[in-house]
Amino acid sequence: RIDKIEEISKYIMYMKEKNIPVLPPDINQSKDIFWVQGDGIRIGLGALRGVGQEAIAAVIKEREQNGLFKDFSDFIVRCARYINKRIVESLIYAGAFDAFGYSRAQFAAVYEDVFARVNARDKQNDKDQISFFTMDENRLEEMEIDIVYPNVPEYETMEKLSKEKSVLGVYVSGHPFEKFMPYFKNATFNCSKLNEFIEDEETGEKHYTEIADGQAVTMGGMISTFKKLATRSGSMMAFVTVEDICGSVECVCFPKVYDKIKSFLAPDRIVSLSGKISISEGKQPAIIVDRISEFDPETQTGGAGFARKEVAAGGKGLGEGATDDNRSPVKRETENKPKRLWLNVTDLADEDIDELMETLTYYAGDTEVCFVQGKQKMLCSQKVTVGKGLMAELASFLPESCVKFL
Repeated sequence: RIDKIEEISKYIMYMKEKNIPVLPPDINQSKDIFWVQGDGIRIGLGALRGVGQEAIAAVIKEREQNGLFKDFSDFIVRCARYINKRIVESLIYAGAFDAFGYSRAQFAAVYEDVFARVNARDKQNDKDQISFFTMDENRLEEMEIDIVYPNVPEYETMEKLSKEKSVLGVYVSGHPFEKFMPYFKNATFNCSKLNEFIEDEETGEKHYTEIADGQAVTMGGMISTFKKLATRSGSMMAFVTVEDICGSVECVCFPKVYDKIKSFLAPDRIVSLSGKISISEGKQPAIIVDRISEFDPETQTGGAGFARKEVAAGGKGLGEGATDDNRSPVKRETENKPKRLWLNVTDLADEDIDELMETLTYYAGDTEVCFVQGKQKMLCSQKVTVGKGLMAELASFLPESCVKFL
């Protein structure tokens, strides 16, 4: 039996990663934990964090014996004896009452008052020795509570999904990273690739078809959880779980990387990262992180895959919609030729060149890069997306005179 929120979260995530539709809790559709409904899996009422199984069993029994709940008021009237306000709040945040036609923010605004009114009536009925289970239909109608729902806006998407995750352990009705996906369209990895494998029938070993051990990747996602620990030398490192709409992947941040990210390491932060895939037998693939940064949608900085403005030679970009109508035919012809990014690395140490190469993988794109070292010119195997973010990174390695885009 799956009855712990951590186990429930893993089960829901597994279903989502296998592309099995996961349906949110519904007060009239859900059973205690999970059940198959159509082509998907319906989350049970007992899957909510902090909801007692006995209370949920009583709610389901009431529904089975006396029919579906007509509305929110009907539910509170019939179930107030088995539940408390905290359970009602969890059901609201999980979306269990969505089918009743009001927003979660509206339910949240009225549930305490409705609960108090129903409890007051129940206490009066106790004095009158009226048994709830022996009431006739007319008496039940007299017990109904009228609700005036306030005209309040629904929660912002992030807040709504955050509350949902707080009671279910995962996002179900949507994902806050979804709106950021266009910025990462050029990223080379997403978590769907973790589901593409062939499993050896004899050993059970997975052979991944879309990723390989040591493969360089770029990714955008949202920090779900993280765990810090000290190395033998006393330095700190972190295991960071980054998720996108397809699933999650563990990202290993060794001390050199951790020192750069500790200031923004927190759940729900949108990040971009680059690194190498690590595949070990018996373990889920992970990413050994080379670089990770917080993503800022306002400035579109943070790494590979973002929609960036192309920049002209010297790193100065044309403004939005800017044109140059006075260009000569010769100049237009020259500018239409494919440009390359030229980097003079003559004065860089070998270790700095290695780090520069890692930086370029973080900005993967379609522009060729050429290294100049003394009199030698070398075409780099890594192509990049040229933009303000990359130019800012290059400035930490090279003076402006050593960076040309032509």
